[in-house]
Amino acid sequence: MPHRPRRSKLILLLLAWLTLLAVAGSLLIMTELQRVERQFHQAAGTLANGVQHRLHANEAVLSGLSAFLLAVDRDDYAATERYAAAVTAAHDHIYQVEIARRIRPHDAPRLAEGLRRNWRGEFALKTFAELTGRTPATLPPGADYWPILFIHPPLPDTLPIFGLRLETVDHLASTLARAHVKGHAVASPMFDFYEGDTGYILLQVVERSTDDRRTGAPNFFGSTMASMLVIKSAALLPAGERAALGRQLGIQAVLIGSEGMEDTLLRQEMDAGTALDRRLFAMLEHHERIETAGQTIGLQFTRQPHLQDVLTPQTVAILTLLLVAALAASSLLLRHYRALREAGIEHAHSAYLATHDVLTGLPNRYLLADRFASALHGWQRHGTRFAVILIDLDHFKDINDRYGHEAGDQVLCATSDRMSAQLRSCDTVARYGGDEFIVLLTNILDAGDALQVGNKLLAAISQPVHTSAGALPMSCSVGVAICPDHGTDLDSLRRRADMAMYAAKQSGRHAVVLSADTTA
Repeated sequence: MPHRPRRSKLILLLLAWLTLLAVAGSLLIMTELQRVERQFHQAAGTLANGVQHRLHANEAVLSGLSAFLLAVDRDDYAATERYAAAVTAAHDHIYQVEIARRIRPHDAPRLAEGLRRNWRGEFALKTFAELTGRTPATLPPGADYWPILFIHPPLPDTLPIFGLRLETVDHLASTLARAHVKGHAVASPMFDFYEGDTGYILLQVVERSTDDRRTGAPNFFGSTMASMLVIKSAALLPAGERAALGRQLGIQAVLIGSEGMEDTLLRQEMDAGTALDRRLFAMLEHHERIETAGQTIGLQFTRQPHLQDVLTPQTVAILTLLLVAALAASSLLLRHYRALREAGIEHAHSAYLATHDVLTGLPNRYLLADRFASALHGWQRHGTRFAVILIDLDHFKDINDRYGHEAGDQVLCATSDRMSAQLRSCDTVARYGGDEFIVLLTNILDAGDALQVGNKLLAAISQPVHTSAGALPMSCSVGVAICPDHGTDLDSLRRRADMAMYAAKQSGRHAVVLSADTTA
């Protein structure tokens, strides 16, 4: 078997390799997520820049319109239409251009009559309540009228708005008042258009100087006007970028009023993805606040990353390579480990065969010599005596000749088992050759201990052995030699024990004999 430290090193190497591959895969996924997040913020920034450009364009257009009204001839309605047509053609987010003029209440009937006679026969001054059927707004006594006199383009759905008095419209009355005070463009709250959809109005009050005011017939747009841009909320974000992104982005745009009130301009829900997408990836968010002189808009963009956003073909290819590398490394290390394990088993088996008898499994003479060296070292250091006992089976050759080698092998194996059962774990019984066995008996006090063990072995071996040829009677002759009484090396002690064993055979076999004290 391979050593555990070697196996632990292989396991640690495999874990380190798999960890490295896992980190590489995680870094790849993180890189893809960063790419998705970067693209999200770039797309959100592009849309926000488009909104900012439109807001600045609104105020620039409104300022230009106001300057145009101050410069245009008093009755040049056609020139104003051409100017408004150029504006709406250049800026697709501007839904309409409208102009209202301020008139005193006592001038209103005369002005309305003049406009019906010279301009639009169906013209009439009207309140928002009259137009929509809502409850009339409460106006201060003597309040000026602000009727709408110009609309471009004059869409069929917006024709009823001609003559509508701005001060009677709830969401425009306060805007008109603030614009008159501030002197620059002011955004109205969000409202529903008369013809549908939603949006807001960017309004600026324009007033001619005293020197520019004419006497006689009044200017069509009067001395004080309200120039207005109607902004449709759905067109505020660049249509091209929104169409390209589809439902990937969630978009919410709010119009923030002067008092901090927020009106939702538009809302687009994002593709929320699957439950797995939401569990794996956090939702991305991007916030923008765009402020101009008269408009403040808050933008919130959201996106839920999807698994397919991260698992691009290139990423899948790299992850597949990493997986193949992980499997290949695991396979190679497993094969290497198996090879080491098999080599260890083979080595252990070879070492066992080199030191043990193949038939009985007992130690052979080489292992006996090693054990003898250890026992001798113990005697040299501590004076611990030990014995060499030589055992030879009686009439074993007759068993082989009469019953065959199979029965003889069975006798040898049974004898080995019986001897091993009678000895301690510190003792050694070895097959020295043929039917000859040597027992190394350690840690004895005197020869009496060795003789006692020899008699136990004689009794155990002398029991009949059941073989394929039937039960066979057994006996043996035992010779005992003591270290250091009869020698201090294996050859000397074996020779003395062999001489004692032959003495037992000569005395009639089935006996235990201690070597004589004299050297042979």
